[in-house]
Amino acid sequence: MPAIAVHHTETSDQPWDGPANKARLRSDEDAGYYRQAFAWYDPDGDPGVKSTYKFIHHFVDGNGNIGAASVRSCIMSIAILNGARGGSNIPDADRRGVWRHLAAHLRDAGMEPAELKSVAEDGFERRTWEAQIEVREVEGEGPKIVGYAAVFNQLSDLLFGQFREKIAPGAFAQSLGDDVRALWNHDSNYVLGRTTAGTLRLSEDTHGLQVEIDPPDTQWARDLMVSIRRGDVSQMSFGFVVPDGGDEWETGEDGIIIRTLKRVQLMDVSPVTFPAYPQTTVTVRATATALRAQVVAEGDNAEVEELRAQLDLLRRKIEIAEKEC
Repeated sequence: MPAIAVHHTETSDQPWDGPANKARLRSDEDAGYYRQAFAWYDPDGDPGVKSTYKFIHHFVDGNGNIGAASVRSCIMSIAILNGARGGSNIPDADRRGVWRHLAAHLRDAGMEPAELKSVAEDGFERRTWEAQIEVREVEGEGPKIVGYAAVFNQLSDLLFGQFREKIAPGAFAQSLGDDVRALWNHDSNYVLGRTTAGTLRLSEDTHGLQVEIDPPDTQWARDLMVSIRRGDVSQMSFGFVVPDGGDEWETGEDGIIIRTLKRVQLMDVSPVTFPAYPQTTVTVRATATALRAQVVAEGDNAEVEELRAQLDLLRRKIEIAEKEC
């Protein structure tokens, strides 16, 4: 299997520069040398060429000697396996083996690795914010859905169980003129607006990515606006891809790694029922497991039916979260 076998080495949380470490690797070495630095290899490639390998995560000194595993690189690499930066292009069958390799280094560093999750079929990353969306009535123009699909310089919850994220001002600047859709729950069957049609308008201000949508005069759109007015739908999400060099990783004062999105390609904006953070399913599953244990422990008493109802709701949230993620 092209995933490189788990090995145990020293680890380091020093700043990481993947391309620089890869460049310091010596050329024309044998496969044993390169396997010390990477987590995956192309079985059809030349084992004596470093371009055959992917997921470098070890520090390399000026003489080409391979050293400690980088904690930051392992965290970033697992995030990529889980869909960050557009995901990885290795075969799906190899993802679990690569994850095991990287996870072993994190456990050696005393950290619990993020779980490997199923990647969205479209390959997009998605984030959700309390967006303060509302429906405004504009005389002579009809109702509009307005709000923010993203806010700047606000740290997210812990993503993938490993890092937090924030969006830098200007991150969407290059996407404002692109062909972007507004969807309901990221479902392409329910298009609320589109920039090229003039029914979706996007702009950046000091707060974040501002959205104004002219929804269609359809029953499902009218129903959505009733839900927004009632406060039942209060969050917006955006789908995006991070180009090379579009993000930056650093360690915060509390020791948690922070990813800053500096430049993204925006794919869609969407009012959503449930948050689509990558950790949503993991968090809900953990809660569901705890509830299930409580149901078993409580036995046959008056609280069991209420617990079962909570468990059923959590199961439904898992199904929706997995579709949105």
